Amino acid sequence: MRLTKLLKKISILIVLLAFFSCSLPPDVPVTKEAIDKTKLYSRFVIEESPDTLVYALNKNGEAVVRATYRNTPIYIKIFATSKGILWYVYPRER
Repeated sequence: MRLTKLLKKISILIVLLAFFSCSLPPDVPVTKEAIDKTKLYSRFVIEESPDTLVYALNKNGEAVVRATYRNTPIYIKIFATSKGILWYVYPRER
């Protein structure tokens, strides 16, 4: 009996974690001007166009793009949040 209750609680916890870890579209749609304000395209050489990035952020709330910085290949993970656009840089194998 106790084991059944424990398993139910664990399964509910797993479902809640999976639900809240999914990407959601932003409350306010991202515009090309908002991406220009981050100066991502002036700091990095990004393979995707700004329009493609806007579409991905408005659909999923996040995007991972391939880019280079001073001839070093990187990934940029971009999030559309209620506070604005956040981005993180990760190294990529050459």
